[in-house]
Amino acid sequence: MRLTNKISHSAATAIVFLTGTLVTSTIVGTSAANALTLTQNVTGIQYGAFTDGANSTINGITYLNQSLPFRGITANSVDWAFGNSPQPVVTLRRGGYAPTDSFGNYNDRDIPSSERLVGDPETTVRIPYPISNETVLSQNNIFAAVDNVFVNAGYINGIQTDIERVDFVFQNGLKVSPGLAIALFDRGPATAHDGFQIAPVLSIDNTGNPTSYGSLGAIAPGWGQTNLRPGGGSTDNLPYTVLTNSSGEFGNVLSVNQQIGGLLIPLTDLSSAPIIYGFSLFAPDVTDGGNATNLLNWTNSNFFPQDTPNAIGGLDLVAGSGQIAAIVPEPSSIFGLSALIVIGMGATLKRKI
Repeated sequence: MRLTNKISHSAATAIVFLTGTLVTSTIVGTSAANALTLTQNVTGIQYGAFTDGANSTINGITYLNQSLPFRGITANSVDWAFGNSPQPVVTLRRGGYAPTDSFGNYNDRDIPSSERLVGDPETTVRIPYPISNETVLSQNNIFAAVDNVFVNAGYINGIQTDIERVDFVFQNGLKVSPGLAIALFDRGPATAHDGFQIAPVLSIDNTGNPTSYGSLGAIAPGWGQTNLRPGGGSTDNLPYTVLTNSSGEFGNVLSVNQQIGGLLIPLTDLSSAPIIYGFSLFAPDVTDGGNATNLLNWTNSNFFPQDTPNAIGGLDLVAGSGQIAAIVPEPSSIFGLSALIVIGMGATLKRKI
């Protein structure tokens, strides 16, 4: 969660987007990272069918039980569609260390967030009851997100966790092809989406745990400058409520007005291996120490610092991140996808999207 612009850091080469042009930037605490030269901003989205379930109220929070999935995106004037690859298995790797601040024990804390309808109170949110961060990230719903994924020290209202690594695993593997790409989405100001690092999973064990990695690639803050979810007030932001289960059931801890930005990372930009088994996300201050094997040990503070602040760890992943997008080859296919989306939305729309 970025409430103000973050301070620039230095150490490893990364990629940042400025007015549509790729330029090099830097991130603190990393080893030399791959230059993800084919990575692009997402400039448009296509929705699937909007759903609206019965309202429910738990611990003073009213859940409208609504969902609006991503069905396609546009990047660099090229259309990409979701749905040909399975949803990844999402696993959060937590540090398991003692708290270092006054917010109490934040091990295993979950911090989801939800878009609100303009005019609704902070205690009325659009999403279904979130259950956990992993549950949220396993969904495809632009209304939902997970806040401050890598923040584990010193932030307001205890909006921090001990998450060190987020794994997106495809147990049957993915063929590395120019026509396939990873889509990631962050909630925040359009000019200040949060930096992170990414590495391909090259092998897994029989339970789906990564057993080897390729090289780290780094994305600096400032990507995703097209606001994919406009509306709301004069700043063209939408209202969001941040929830936490610090004291049991989820409760409201913060209200913000922010936007959504997207990033498309072709698999060929991430790895030269013929097959990968997914990828993992890391905070910008994580280092592999020159050996990708060190990325397996997320509890080792030599490689995974346990005091990552909001200034560099505030990625707010939107539910639907991590899906594999396939390039749409023909204009007729694009038209057909758009028609299906319009029909689906018209048949189920009960509240504004």
